[in-house]
Amino acid sequence: MSNKSLLTVILLLVVLMGFSKSIYIVEETEKGLILRFSKVLRDANDLPVVYDPGLHFKIPFADSTVLIDTRVQLMDGTPDVFTTQNKEFLDVDTYVQWKVTDFAKFFIRTNGNFRTAEGFIEDFVDNGLRNQFGKRTIEQAISGEREELMGDIRIFVNSKVPEYGLEVVDIRVKKVNYTSRVLKNVYEQIISERGAQAKLIRSEGKQEGNIVKAKTDANVLRTLAEADEYARTVRGKTDADAAKIYADTYNKDPEFYAFLRSIDAYKASFENKNDILVVSPDSDFFKYLKNADGKK
Repeated sequence: MSNKSLLTVILLLVVLMGFSKSIYIVEETEKGLILRFSKVLRDANDLPVVYDPGLHFKIPFADSTVLIDTRVQLMDGTPDVFTTQNKEFLDVDTYVQWKVTDFAKFFIRTNGNFRTAEGFIEDFVDNGLRNQFGKRTIEQAISGEREELMGDIRIFVNSKVPEYGLEVVDIRVKKVNYTSRVLKNVYEQIISERGAQAKLIRSEGKQEGNIVKAKTDANVLRTLAEADEYARTVRGKTDADAAKIYADTYNKDPEFYAFLRSIDAYKASFENKNDILVVSPDSDFFKYLKNADGKK
């Protein structure tokens, strides 16, 4: 190969290399900036030039690119301890969703570093949490006003981060725990409240039991009274029927009636083998034992 041909090949390779170095692609989820000799390329207003997704050109070897993610980012916050209005301490763990909205400002304030941006966000979130927890009691912070609290913190943080080219999309509390010192007091309070509640339930149960017992006793007494009244009524009617039968028998045959009554008397008198009866032999009591007609 001649020197001219070799030179041509070398020049062609240099051109190809230079061309490849002059092209860069910004993806759909990115924005791009150009650093010219390590300084960000600016427009007439001295603001960094931001390139949208697509194919772009740069000066080979003089320019380098910075690609910034446009998607929503998730920052897992560091747990911290905050004080409530009633001077109680809570361990709070949060997460934050955020994104870059002004890429020029973002690069100027953070040099395009997402870690730096999250450091700013975490400081503002901690300040917001400290401020908002300090306005609320421990009960309000734990359960009563969680959504309102998170909304207030998000508003506070979004009033600070625009100068960094950022926006906080959402802030959520992953976990709120009592500190060990507070936890003991909380357990004691829970035990006390449950004890009082159990005592109240037992008292109400005892009261209900007494009411049921009183009603039952009243029902028993009423049932017994009704049964006794019914028994007396039946007994009286039976006695009346028996007296009527005796009277009818006496009216039909007085002698036979006397005989039956004597037989009943004999049965009652000699029911027990150990019974002893001292009566004169000629007594009227034995007249039906002597004669069937009862005559002496």
